[in-house]
Amino acid sequence: MPSKVSCLYLLTVVCWASALWYLSLSRPSTSYVGQLSIPIRQKTKLTKNVTFSNIRTRPLNPHSFDFVINEPKKCETEAPFLVILISTTHKEFDARQAIRETWGDESTFGDGVRVLTLFLLGRNTDPVLNQMVEQESQIFHDVVVEDFIDSYHNLTLKTLMGMRWVATFCPKAQYVLKTDSDIYVNMENLVYNLLKPASKPRRRYFTGYVINGGPIRDMRSKWYMPRDLYPEAKYPPFCSGTGYVFSADVAELIYKTSLHTRLLHLEDVYVGLCLRKLGIHPFQNSGFNHWKMAYSLCRYRRVVTVHQISPEEMHRIWNDMTSKKHLKC
Repeated sequence: MPSKVSCLYLLTVVCWASALWYLSLSRPSTSYVGQLSIPIRQKTKLTKNVTFSNIRTRPLNPHSFDFVINEPKKCETEAPFLVILISTTHKEFDARQAIRETWGDESTFGDGVRVLTLFLLGRNTDPVLNQMVEQESQIFHDVVVEDFIDSYHNLTLKTLMGMRWVATFCPKAQYVLKTDSDIYVNMENLVYNLLKPASKPRRRYFTGYVINGGPIRDMRSKWYMPRDLYPEAKYPPFCSGTGYVFSADVAELIYKTSLHTRLLHLEDVYVGLCLRKLGIHPFQNSGFNHWKMAYSLCRYRRVVTVHQISPEEMHRIWNDMTSKKHLKC
């Protein structure tokens, strides 16, 4: 006759199996539906021997996060011409897959122009979503994750993670595109008309849709900026975070500057602050659009980026543009 201990053990196993079976049924396999991510503040670690000298030299924003998913060997064999950093969230699997199959396909330009695509994420508060992203990473090897909470208010951390990755693991790349997962990128325009692989690589170069504006003090706004965080009346010129391009040497410069620059939750504004400290002025480029634009073949041939494009639209636009290259506008 079985003992009470063995019966309890069997009951526990059955309960766990039932719970896992329920979770697997209640969560979709091709589209991630996650909880809202919760921003957390990093606690400052105090040391016993704090002096005035090390207060001045100690990083203001140390970015003390670890890679939990990484692709450190992506650049070992050959330095890419262009690294694409795509800010995304766990639930956006369909968008990531659409990008992989369209403009983010690393084999688009063959061996002549090597392109490397990476998706940037933090950690989700839902462990099941984290596990799904880990499985996705094992299949595609194009995901990078640090252990901060993935949220809107942590978008700046996500971009700094990308800068850190380029500076650490791909410093010999020539250019970097930072963009979002709902952006369509005209890669031929970007590579051949803007960056021009045959020309001499630029240094301290930064371009996109340049915005000259000031902080919004209305607390109801998505872009609200408190006076105690940013007291100035104007922002420095900055490029819309929907898409901007820079020479790869700027990645390390921005990352190192960020260590001594007070963190702001508005990612594109924060990058602009770092550029001002570095004395780098972003160039205006009208090909970068930070709004949605109705599709037409000739119109999309002239742009570099278009905002608010769904995965379905991305496939339609890509198929149409690639199949009609012979047509003139």
